[in-house]
Amino acid sequence: MVLGSGVKTHGSLHGRFTTAIQRALTLETWVSRSRERVASDAFIRRNTEFDSVDGFCAACPSDDDTVAGVQRLSADERDAFVARTTDFETWAEMERSAAVEDLVTLQNG
Repeated sequence: MVLGSGVKTHGSLHGRFTTAIQRALTLETWVSRSRERVASDAFIRRNTEFDSVDGFCAACPSDDDTVAGVQRLSADERDAFVARTTDFETWAEMERSAAVEDLVTLQNG
């Protein structure tokens, strides 16, 4: 057995933790850049009544079956749809939760 192989030291854990905190603090910027995809299909399956992002967008009462179409709805329409069909009360809550999940996945990957 080689000592030190695969062992995380205080320094390496501290560095990863610091990076995670910095990313979390800039979460709003990160979320706002994610216009093509609000969440993964796995996130959508776990937290909504849909099987995919495409299914979520298609069911949304917008003229365009894309995330951009969902985002063009009024905030009230969008939040009502989210509250009716997901585990969240608002679009912003769903978006933040998906971004946090992505952040955790990136940190653990």
